[in-house]
Amino acid sequence: MSLIQEIETNSMETRQLHSSQKEAMKKIAEFSGEANELDIDEWLFDLNNLFSLMKLKDETKILETMGKLTGPALRWYQENLRSFINWNDAEKALRDRFKEFGSDSQLMQEFFHIYQEENQSVTSFYENVIHIKKPEEWLQVAREEEYIQKQIQQQSNSLYPETKNKIFFESILPTATIQPTKVLRDRQTGFGTQTSLSRRSVQPTSSNTQSSSQQPFASRHYYQQQHQQLTPSTINRTYSKQNNFSNLKQNRKNYPENKIQKSNPCLICNKNNHATTKCFYKKSNGCFKCGLSNHQVPLIDAGSAITIIHQHLLNDIPHQELIPKTINHLSANCSTLNIIGEISLEINVNGIKTTIIADVTTNLVTNLILGSDWIQANNVYFLTPEQRIMIRSRGKEVSTPSVKPYFLN
Repeated sequence: MSLIQEIETNSMETRQLHSSQKEAMKKIAEFSGEANELDIDEWLFDLNNLFSLMKLKDETKILETMGKLTGPALRWYQENLRSFINWNDAEKALRDRFKEFGSDSQLMQEFFHIYQEENQSVTSFYENVIHIKKPEEWLQVAREEEYIQKQIQQQSNSLYPETKNKIFFESILPTATIQPTKVLRDRQTGFGTQTSLSRRSVQPTSSNTQSSSQQPFASRHYYQQQHQQLTPSTINRTYSKQNNFSNLKQNRKNYPENKIQKSNPCLICNKNNHATTKCFYKKSNGCFKCGLSNHQVPLIDAGSAITIIHQHLLNDIPHQELIPKTINHLSANCSTLNIIGEISLEINVNGIKTTIIADVTTNLVTNLILGSDWIQANNVYFLTPEQRIMIRSRGKEVSTPSVKPYFLN
């Protein structure tokens, strides 16, 4: 009986000890790492004093500490929990993460040397950066610079009010005869909205007035400059083929092979190892896929900064004189378009006449690509939920549904 009583006594003492430890841990304030809170050194000092009385193991200390953390400090602690081999590692990491900075120079030095470790999560790295924010003087300068840049951008946008997309809800005309179709494309970029039109509804004709031939030049210059600065996924104009490929090789060296964006499959044979323009099965006459000449494939492509027309289409339509020029367009999948000149076109879409300057190429997979310069200059809207496009000009509107072409699978 004495042995049983001794075991029961020890068990009771153990329970009382655990109960006392819990009560003592409750008196330790929770630490979240937020500003204007308890200093990390004071908090760790109280915690170490309690741990020394309890005579706990390192594993228990690490777990008990996690129970007293909350908010950002708890998230950071949980993400780095596996890196704590003993209590000294956890204590040092907590002190380094949530320590108070003594001066602005110390803070600046810490800020410029901060970097994301190999196994560190984005959330943990973000909280480390946000923590270094005490001197508000130099941060205020950054905020003022950002505000000035926004004001300049707003004033710049106000100079070109026609570039802003206007929302309108007028009734849709029932006489629309355009038949656009969404198609896939392996050139230019993978993010543009593409729509093809039937040949009878898109009729390039000659422009006879001087005003209509001069207006596209200004809008063309502005939209080309805008897209070259703001949309790197669009077609990049270059005057040196060598420089483009050298820059491309340098960029590829800076990124692992698995991070390089793969090109879209060929539209003819559906393979990924070549562009559509270089496919062995590409037809030399008529449609690039089936060879038939009884249908045309003009595209509306928001991913292309400029309008491009195939040279052979000029034989079938009236047009102004071709202005010769020799440049190359480098598409997103590294294929090159050979440009031989530019020409002024008038695009007639169901009675709505629009003008644009188009580059003439010899190796386009389709007959005509109406780029974003034509889209924005002529108020062309893509109504994605309704699967329709709408063209608005001088109070007149044309709306048409989008359907998939039968000859492009």
